[in-house]
Amino acid sequence: MGQGRVLFKQTENTLSCNRATGKVKSNTPPPVGMKTVTVIIPVKDEEEGLRFLLGDYKASSFSGNSAVEFIFVIDGRTSDDSRKIASEFSQRIIDQKKTHGKGAAIQQAVEVWKADKTPHVVFMDSDGSYSFDSVMKVLRALEEGADVVSGSRFLNGKGRPAGMSRLHSFGNRVLSNISSIRNRRRITDLCTGLWGFNANSLELMELQSSGFDLEAELAGRARREGLVHKEVAVSWSQRKGGTSKLRSLTDGSIIFLRILRT
Repeated sequence: MGQGRVLFKQTENTLSCNRATGKVKSNTPPPVGMKTVTVIIPVKDEEEGLRFLLGDYKASSFSGNSAVEFIFVIDGRTSDDSRKIASEFSQRIIDQKKTHGKGAAIQQAVEVWKADKTPHVVFMDSDGSYSFDSVMKVLRALEEGADVVSGSRFLNGKGRPAGMSRLHSFGNRVLSNISSIRNRRRITDLCTGLWGFNANSLELMELQSSGFDLEAELAGRARREGLVHKEVAVSWSQRKGGTSKLRSLTDGSIIFLRILRT
């Protein structure tokens, strides 16, 4: 890499509000000649979140776009209609039977992606807290040259997002600060559930985390590989039904250790 290359960037995107619906939408247009992207979504009992995502996807500029592909990883312990709803997006559905955890699900999906690679890949939570407008912002940043992009819920300067618990907000900020120091590059939202990569960057990341320490590993490996990691401001809303699988103290400790090890 050239000595003058910037390794970490942060940007804020202009937002507008539809006065009739109150919905916040991005003014960022779809990238011209958008490259094919694979959206990877790990799932465990998230039927309400997937219903929201399906409706949001159909209402977005992605709908009907052949450049968008999906891979869903369904945890073998799932007991609701998540698989049925996921099948309305795609037939590329992987059963997660031998392992458990978000990181393990992502690893399984990445191996499938490697057999039929696309230029861009997005990791997205299945609980409906992120929108496809935000996915578009991530893709825009990749098209502009970033190697790794993460969506920050805190770059808009409005403080703790509505619906986020004080404990989760505090823990995320503490872990983000530790990660910033460890990786020598500031990150405002380490635990975000929306990440994007170009193909070469993702291939360099030999992921090992099996749980919610995934994001800490992504940030650390971006540093180790000398990749350009860019944060973009994204909107976030409270999960749509279901219950969070995050165990604040236990998973927080695991994330902390992953920051130190990566």
